[in-house]
Amino acid sequence: MMKLCKSLCVYTALILIAEPIFANPSLGERYPGPWKEDFNVDITKALVTKGIKGCGEYKYRPSSLNRDEYLVHCTHDGKRWSAYLVWPKIKEIMGPYAPDPSVE
Repeated sequence: MMKLCKSLCVYTALILIAEPIFANPSLGERYPGPWKEDFNVDITKALVTKGIKGCGEYKYRPSSLNRDEYLVHCTHDGKRWSAYLVWPKIKEIMGPYAPDPSVE
C-alpha cells in the first residue's frame, strides 16, 4: 500500500511539474503582434475562395507555431470585427469568431 502511495505521489508531482511545459500557448503567444495591415495575396485568395464576406479591410498575425497559419480580423465597416483562422496554402478557414480582446 505504501509503495502505491509513493508511486501516485511521484506521478502527481511529475504532472504538476510538466504541466506548464506542455501547456497550450495563449492566443497572444501563438499569434504575437503587432498586427500586419499590408495586402497579403495568399490570405485574400483564401478568403475569396471560401466566400468569406465582410472582409473589405483586414489585419493579420502569423502563427509562431505554424508557418502557414494566420489569425485574421476582418471588418466591412471599420467598427465590427470578426476573427478567422486562415491557412492560405490549403485555402482552409475556420470562423467567424468573436475577436479575443487579449490580442488587441
